[in-house]
Amino acid sequence: MTRYDDTIYIAGLQSLYNVGATHVRSFIDDFGGPYEAWQAVKKVENLKPYSHISVGDKRAIAASAKDERLDYIIQKLDEYKMDVTTYLDKDFPSMLEQIYNPPAILFMRGNRALLDKRLNRIAIVGARRCSLYGRNVARMLGKELGKYSTIIVSGGARGIDSHGHEGLLASQGYGIIVMGCGLDIVYPRENSKLFDRVLANNGLLLSEYPPGTPPSAKHFPARNRIISGLSRGVIVVEAKASSGSLITADMAVSEGRDVFVVPCNLLDHTADGNKFLMRNGAYVLTGYEDIVEQYHLTLRDFFATEEKLSPSKKKLSESKKEEHSHVKEGDLSSNTCKGVDSHGPSMLSFSLDKSLILSEIPHDRCITVSDILKVTHIPLQQLQPLLLELELEGAIEHQPPRGYINMTRSDILVH
Repeated sequence: MTRYDDTIYIAGLQSLYNVGATHVRSFIDDFGGPYEAWQAVKKVENLKPYSHISVGDKRAIAASAKDERLDYIIQKLDEYKMDVTTYLDKDFPSMLEQIYNPPAILFMRGNRALLDKRLNRIAIVGARRCSLYGRNVARMLGKELGKYSTIIVSGGARGIDSHGHEGLLASQGYGIIVMGCGLDIVYPRENSKLFDRVLANNGLLLSEYPPGTPPSAKHFPARNRIISGLSRGVIVVEAKASSGSLITADMAVSEGRDVFVVPCNLLDHTADGNKFLMRNGAYVLTGYEDIVEQYHLTLRDFFATEEKLSPSKKKLSESKKEEHSHVKEGDLSSNTCKGVDSHGPSMLSFSLDKSLILSEIPHDRCITVSDILKVTHIPLQQLQPLLLELELEGAIEHQPPRGYINMTRSDILVH
């Protein structure tokens, strides 16, 4: 009979000396499960088949596989109110399952709903030692994109990462910080208040490293694959010729994500990495509006409620009463919402618009948002929330970058 659950055993395996996500998955597959793997690695002889692990590392792994380590992890999870998900769980982020060497486990502090696959996430990365120009651009992008239906992702490092989140907080936007250490450790130390503010603003701290794991140079390149893996696009604000930001950009390209690069000062060598990216086909960013148009972002009025950020907690159309509440919370009838009639759409027009959208989305191929706009003539600010409603109801499916496809078997009226 096991003493701990599978999640804790996976966390313990991840915490062992020089053991990474690939090792964790291999141990679990080879020995038959998380508990079996934890018991097996306690003996050096069980690690002999792993020729790529040095003899010294095998001894270190076996010596460190003590149940006291599991008790320590549990204590820290409780102390810091961390959530955990593993690659064996149904709610593990699907975007990360598709990347090279996906993480075996994720530790979380804060709003885990920001990992929902339906939300747009954009990474802002760059140099730790940035120029004044780079700082101002990062803050501007964070602040302006924070007003829209998008989540900003970074590594929370000094420089560009921090400035991007400072700007984001200025517009009360939502952010994810992916860390290269345990979530019970603040690194860099001077960002302690920034991390607290991100959490206070319904943001998320994320790491694949168990509590107690100190920051290490080898962790940060590995962390970058999670930053790009979670994001639809990566914005490189300012990067040197050889930097972690270029590693993140390279990972983004290999994972099929978009890479945007901020134009730089041709006389300034602090952004030679930007020049390299521009020469190699990255999108040249002319303003935050490029991101808004690329991903059809809407103003955050439509996404500001907790229900929108936690769509799995409550179905959006369980009853007419809830649907009416949803429209009110989403500010579809708000006089301050740009591009929407000041009187707001009625519930009848809300349903009819959904029926019109569904009738124009084909069953046999994808159609882009631009094409839907052309055939329905519904303003973009109204169209995006309606598409999200239909997707949550299972009537349509989003298949980026091709667009939407009709998942119903016949034309139906959406009530």
